[in-house]
Amino acid sequence: MRIIDIFSVASSSLLRTRNRAALTMLGIVIGIASVIVMLSIGRSAEQFLLSQISSFGSDLVIVTNGRGDVSRGDPASQQLEKQTLTLKDYRSLLSQPWVRAANANLVSQDTVTYGSESVITSVYGSGPGEAEVYSSDVARGVFISDAHVDSRARIIVLGDGIAKKLFGETDPIGLSVKIGKRSYRVIGIMEQGGSRFFTDLDQLVYIPVTSAIDLYSRDRMNFIMFKPVDGLSVAEAQNRVRLLFRDTHNLNNSEADLSKDDFRVLSQEDAVRNAGVISTILQILLASIAGISLLVGGIGIMNIMYVTVTERTSEIGLRKALGAHPEDILRQFLIEAILLTGAGGVIGIISGVLFTYLGILAISSYQDGWVFVLPIDGVILAFSVSAIIGITFGYFPARKAAHLDPIEALRYE
Repeated sequence: MRIIDIFSVASSSLLRTRNRAALTMLGIVIGIASVIVMLSIGRSAEQFLLSQISSFGSDLVIVTNGRGDVSRGDPASQQLEKQTLTLKDYRSLLSQPWVRAANANLVSQDTVTYGSESVITSVYGSGPGEAEVYSSDVARGVFISDAHVDSRARIIVLGDGIAKKLFGETDPIGLSVKIGKRSYRVIGIMEQGGSRFFTDLDQLVYIPVTSAIDLYSRDRMNFIMFKPVDGLSVAEAQNRVRLLFRDTHNLNNSEADLSKDDFRVLSQEDAVRNAGVISTILQILLASIAGISLLVGGIGIMNIMYVTVTERTSEIGLRKALGAHPEDILRQFLIEAILLTGAGGVIGIISGVLFTYLGILAISSYQDGWVFVLPIDGVILAFSVSAIIGITFGYFPARKAAHLDPIEALRYE
């Protein structure tokens, strides 16, 4: 029997039971669509993270609290380690001739109030290096200066969104807002900044880092960032800041053992590498979860094909009695299973692409920077898996049909 005839017979059989065929394909459709959505969202998240990291510039060096050797120990436990970065570290770094710009941040959540309007936001204790380190600009007024930091001035710079929420169309420069019970005079409004590491920059406020120390009775910084002078490599800048902070922290670490440091020094390259590892693990996890749907769909196809063989036992017996070979019967039922999974795979890919596109649109409406990414390798993988499932789970029912005894099959009621 020619292969084209077998395809014709298999297609006609599926069309006769189109409702059951559609329900059988549903598991494959859901599984394939899930794989596409999970991989695409994961790849889009990776691109978003990398774009956020790249926006800082390739020469940014980040110093955070925690043990210096991030490759050892439990990352979760490192978050509980004591805070060690101080204002002394920041000022020591500023005085170094190999530092072009530096900034220290002490971050806290608080309520900012003006009249009857109030908003809960992140309060960034900062310094004049904020603008250069993060490439931030002031739209109106001025930013925090060295004089403000030295005098512990109660001044504040508002993000664009916060300024609009509190003041509307009123010019806030020179007016006072309250953080808790303390008043701070507005000296500047930041330009619209979009997002940075899942933080809406327009919803932040900035006060001198020394004022933040007074306000929250905290003398430890969350992080210190700096950019080295032109011509100095990031790797050398990392080595120099380690030597400097070991001195300011009175650490006896002449052998340069990172595990003995009570601070961590990272570069953009480190952040990119960490983001890539996290993204890969996330995509594998999500794809594995979605793969369960494919397995369930394959089992559903096998069950339905077994039912089909049972229902068509008499038909199989008649065809064998008329001269059909077991190979023809095997091919027919195998092709039916492959057609089911193939059609389900195509519909699943189309559905997955559509749902991913709509999902990215929804996410980007809340946070800028997300782009639609369709991993071609993910599409090929999903379709290949659906084909393998069709062949694997369709073979056993097809083999059963091919080995039916024609006399017994004709007698089957």
